[in-house]
Amino acid sequence: MVIAAACSTPTEPKKKEPTFAPGEYGGEPLPGTEHLSNVKPSPSGDRYALVRKRTPGKPSDPRNQLWIVDRDGCNPRLISVNTGTVDWSPNGRSLVVTVVSGIDVYTYTIDLETGEATQWTGKDSQRLSFPVVNNPVWFNDGNRLLVSVAQEAYQQPFPRGTYIIDTQDSTTTGPLLEFMQSAFLGNKDRYATGRKYLQNDNPLSGNFIRYNFADSTWHWISDLQKDSFIRHVDPPVPSPTGTTLVQSRKVKNAPQLFFMNHHGEKVRQITELGGDNPRWSHDGSYFVFRRDVHRGEGARYVPYRFNLETMEAQPLWPTLPDSVPDFPPLSSQSLSKTLNPR
Repeated sequence: MVIAAACSTPTEPKKKEPTFAPGEYGGEPLPGTEHLSNVKPSPSGDRYALVRKRTPGKPSDPRNQLWIVDRDGCNPRLISVNTGTVDWSPNGRSLVVTVVSGIDVYTYTIDLETGEATQWTGKDSQRLSFPVVNNPVWFNDGNRLLVSVAQEAYQQPFPRGTYIIDTQDSTTTGPLLEFMQSAFLGNKDRYATGRKYLQNDNPLSGNFIRYNFADSTWHWISDLQKDSFIRHVDPPVPSPTGTTLVQSRKVKNAPQLFFMNHHGEKVRQITELGGDNPRWSHDGSYFVFRRDVHRGEGARYVPYRFNLETMEAQPLWPTLPDSVPDFPPLSSQSLSKTLNPR
């Protein structure tokens, strides 16, 4: 079933999409290669935060390492490990991250000048006291965080859904909408997009929605059947400044990127050679995504930049070897000692 989705300006791809046979595209990263995700531009565009899945050839090193690199991919700096998601504060001086410990997830903000980390979820004294809060993103005011609660632990005192944490007075509001998760803010914080579950066995359960902050209403933007959408599509990620959403969907054994408008209409496929994990720039002029550039069994992931003006995708760091940063040994880096859950 076709997802309702797309934008008003993108053009059709120049070439027909390729057909990838099973096993020809994707899979575990090839030995010795980097696997980077959540490559997020800073508000000024001078740096990128990214999550490095592992150190190639170093199985004892911590997984999911959060690094910051300069615009050209140089000067990598290790920020944290066991990191799930990351988002920049609007002033670029701090990050909000999730730290994963086993099946538990905790939300922290990290001051990039002092290295000090503040824990916002998972403490007994906090409203969101159980370690089940994920995907924090900053509002443009630089004070509030939109977070998602997707799990429900035994005797959990708060329901699943989306919440707002105010980092100025430490208050938590919500749930704004129950059973909504994986939410991203769009169009100058006018709305959030995410996945919505229902309490019954309705076929729409788990499809994607738009939640409007002005009137607290929500609307479906997809109508996939529940036996297909979870495996083949990711949540649509809205532009921070406009009404365009970008979404990854699996097409003929390869993930491809699509544009749609905030109503979930006018779908356009915008990649031909694969792409997923899109992350927008602060001004909405481009987004960074991940592409497997290895045409064969196994994967080699390279960050790409998609320019909305030219509608073209180019490697983010074409001048670097293998188009990925050269990371120093972890032994040369220092970590914040305040990133300790509970």
